[in-house]
Amino acid sequence: MQRIGITILTLTLIAAPAFAQDQPAPAPPRAIDSDTGKVTKPPEEKQPDPAKQAADLYESARKLFFQAKYKDAIKPLTDAIKLDPTKSGYKLLLAKAYRLTDQSDKAADILAEILKENPEHVEAGVTLAELLSPVKQPDKVIATLEPLLKFKRDYPLYHMLGQAYYEKENLAKARQYLEEAVRLNPRAGGDYYQLGNIYLMQSRFAKADDVYKTAGGKLDKKEDADAYEKAGDLDVSDDVFHFKLASVYFNLRNYLGQITTAKVIGGKPGDIKDHMLLIDPVPGAEDTFYIAGPRSAIFQAAKAQAMGIKVPGIKFLEANIWQSARRFAKADGLYKELEGKLDKADEGLFWYYWANTALGLDQLETYLQRLDKAIAAQPEVYKPTLADAYVTVALRYQQRGDTKKHLEHLAKAVQTNPLSASLHLTLGDAHWQLGHQAKAVEQYKLVLELEPDHALRARLLNRIRGEEDIPMPPKDTGPTRTAENK
Repeated sequence: MQRIGITILTLTLIAAPAFAQDQPAPAPPRAIDSDTGKVTKPPEEKQPDPAKQAADLYESARKLFFQAKYKDAIKPLTDAIKLDPTKSGYKLLLAKAYRLTDQSDKAADILAEILKENPEHVEAGVTLAELLSPVKQPDKVIATLEPLLKFKRDYPLYHMLGQAYYEKENLAKARQYLEEAVRLNPRAGGDYYQLGNIYLMQSRFAKADDVYKTAGGKLDKKEDADAYEKAGDLDVSDDVFHFKLASVYFNLRNYLGQITTAKVIGGKPGDIKDHMLLIDPVPGAEDTFYIAGPRSAIFQAAKAQAMGIKVPGIKFLEANIWQSARRFAKADGLYKELEGKLDKADEGLFWYYWANTALGLDQLETYLQRLDKAIAAQPEVYKPTLADAYVTVALRYQQRGDTKKHLEHLAKAVQTNPLSASLHLTLGDAHWQLGHQAKAVEQYKLVLELEPDHALRARLLNRIRGEEDIPMPPKDTGPTRTAENK
């Protein structure tokens, strides 16, 4: 009997698995509330919150970003945006990560998407404008930033708009935005420098000598301070900067500034010592010099050269400064060095300035020879000056007592401009004073041919008829009031 029981049990154990495959899975155990005795439902599994997941991914990406692991931050930021595409902050940080990993196109696409969804997003606009670059793509920068001005009055907006319009050579708009930029950021040396360039190009030389103080973002008062000097105060300084500043002062006719004297041991003319340019030694005073300060064209031209600028244009400017300041000998030497070295565009001006240097040195024929070369280079500009030049030379010869040369050059003036009544009159009067009545009358007749109602018509007619000039009688002012008829 025992053997049979064992066999049945064995069969039962073997068959059990096959039997279980055909049965439904057993129900999960049910919990029973100990107080009520009722069966309770098992707790349902919570679904993950996408916004919370996105926020967690963003925070981890932020940590990576600020550890300068920009490339590593891209994946969690991309995943965060997929989970919550409404967050512009996530997209902005992703754009910055792309930008810092040299993926500018992807960054630009994301920034443009942010602005499409939220046109008031100033930071996205500024970042996109920086990426586009006012220098490389000024039109796109303008289209991006100008709409944002109605939402925020911020320095970077005005700064980049000013740069963009400057690149487009729209100087009026560039000036408008850059002037606002320096009001908002008075320490913006580069903007002051750019403003100086604009004023210079617009020939607004007096304006280039003005810059404004700001108080609470509003115009406070006008200061007599140069825009370029303001830039210099803010550490904008190179040879080109000083070259441009010299040009501004030159066009303001501030050639040498206020000349003073100073004692400089071991100094020599042309040295710059303690913001002073040594011009010439003071006669009879050892180690003492006439000096020019920074607010002068000559100081800035010397400073530019001391900092290394070597272009012929800076020497030309220096020569023009000395010539305009009537330091003709200094100018003459510089012009000699420059002959044949300037661009063709400057050739006419070069010969014109050098001609006036010769006039200053009383080298009259040299003056006319150089003026002829200026006319040959740019006839439309300098030919109209020739008649006046002949008159100037004629008067110099008259002062020397050289009557022949005086008349010769007056005649050349008339030949140069034969339709000028005043030149014929001048030549006629010169002949009349020398007793050359026939030659004088010839000129007087030409005066009246050109101007029949000339102011001196009566006098000229008298001389033409050979009559003496008759002094005009005193004007009749009525009876004199005496003590008797008061």
